[in-house]
Amino acid sequence: MSLVVFSCRATGPFIMFEETAKQIFKTLDRPWVCPGAFAADELEGLLAILDAAEKRDKERLAEIERAREKKLRESSYDEELNLLEEEKQREKEEREKVNFYQRIVPLQNMMRRAIKSEEPIMWEPMS
Repeated sequence: MSLVVFSCRATGPFIMFEETAKQIFKTLDRPWVCPGAFAADELEGLLAILDAAEKRDKERLAEIERAREKKLRESSYDEELNLLEEEKQREKEEREKVNFYQRIVPLQNMMRRAIKSEEPIMWEPMS
C-alpha cells in the first residue's frame, strides 16, 4: 500500500494511505493526481463537501444502528439470542473498523487551518 503525505505551511504534515486519499477525492469529485495541490481559494468549497460527507456517513451509521435495535425489539426470544451473538461479533468488527468520517478528519482540520492562513495544501507520494 502506498502512502501519501499531505502538507501545508499553516499546519504540520500528515500521512494517509493512497486508497483513502482516492476515496476522498472521489467524494470531492476530483481526479486523483499525485503530486498535487488545492489552491487556498478553493478550500472552503472542498471543506463544505467533506463536512457534508461526514454528516451523511454519520447518518448512515445511525440508521444502521436504529435498524438493528428495531430488529432486536421485534424478535422472538430464540431470534434475540442469535441476534445478540451476531451483535457481539458486529461490535468487535466495528471497534476494529475506521469509518470514512473518521478518515477525513486530518484533512478537514488541515483545511480549516489553511483557510484561516490562506495557504494551499499540497500532497505527494511518501518516499
